[in-house]
Amino acid sequence: MKAPIQSSKPCFPPKEIDWILQEIRTVLESGSLTVGTQVKQFEKKFAEYIGVRHAICVSDGTVSLEIILRYYDVKGWEVIVPTNTFIASQNAVILAGGRPVFADMHESSLCAGLKEIKRQHTNQTKGVMLVHIAGFISPEIDEIRAYCKKHSLFLIEDAAHAHGATWKGQKTGSLADAASFSFFPTKVMTTGEGGMITTNQEALAEFAKLFRNHGAKEGGTTHDVFGYNSQMDEVRGVLGRSQLRILDAMLAKRREIAKQYKTGLKLVKGLELIRLPKGMDASFYKFPILVSTVERRKALSEALQKHGIKSGSVYWPPCHLQPVVLARPELYGVRGPYPVSEDILPRILCLPMHPQLDTMTVNQIISAVKTENKKLR
Repeated sequence: MKAPIQSSKPCFPPKEIDWILQEIRTVLESGSLTVGTQVKQFEKKFAEYIGVRHAICVSDGTVSLEIILRYYDVKGWEVIVPTNTFIASQNAVILAGGRPVFADMHESSLCAGLKEIKRQHTNQTKGVMLVHIAGFISPEIDEIRAYCKKHSLFLIEDAAHAHGATWKGQKTGSLADAASFSFFPTKVMTTGEGGMITTNQEALAEFAKLFRNHGAKEGGTTHDVFGYNSQMDEVRGVLGRSQLRILDAMLAKRREIAKQYKTGLKLVKGLELIRLPKGMDASFYKFPILVSTVERRKALSEALQKHGIKSGSVYWPPCHLQPVVLARPELYGVRGPYPVSEDILPRILCLPMHPQLDTMTVNQIISAVKTENKKLR
């Protein structure tokens, strides 16, 4: 039986696996298994790649967001966060003592826009979290950054989907006061589990290093701030170094696949593609297409499944409709309506996107989409 076409898949080429095994052997022989030379090298190279002064490894992407929010002391304050994101973005605000206020998205970018941020801004707002959904960047990021600066609001990038994406030649992770990356297995690059904070702020970097080690300096015995054990181990440091070595090659492959999809599906009736604005080079964590109706989207997804093609979404239901939010309204700031998210998100279908897809397989997916979509007319 032919294996299904996965919607996402980690990329570890054979040569990299050989290198990884050699480096892990070195780690095991050294006896230093956490926050050692591998993690430090990964942090140094990641900071250089992003173009910032500091990169701090932590145990996962949610923790990286929480640490940033704790540094900005959001306890008792509101933070504006898009409703079309993974619930971890919102929960990080709550874990840091704040209240996430949901913002609707812009239909052309799938990201929160300036108009919606202004609508949700009150005298209780302390900052804004932008989520680069599917590896896209809000085309209004320059205006949002200027607005936040004018109103003394911090600006955070949730770049969990956007490793290597750029805006006007500048990489995500360097576009705001601080940024958080996730290295979950489905992401553009992975360490299995893991996260990274990037910033140019010395004080934030030092706080993050303390917080991840129970509030103590590395090797220290005094605890200066409250903290968790949220460090990255050396094995994941090895994986991160390996993934960073091939990140540009993986991004090039993702962009090549996206171009193939765009060419093959641009004239298909009933389907709409996301158009990237000038100045953006997306990471294409996902390749979303907009189907004309919710019913057609469901039918097309089920039909592709019969072809052995797994598809996905970009977070439906959105956060403001999640059961936990509806059950605990005192924790979350739901100030609707959210017409764009409720209209667009249930109609989004994400096609398989990962570097192991070859040209023949992508053509097979395009052909299946066209064939099954035509049957639905």
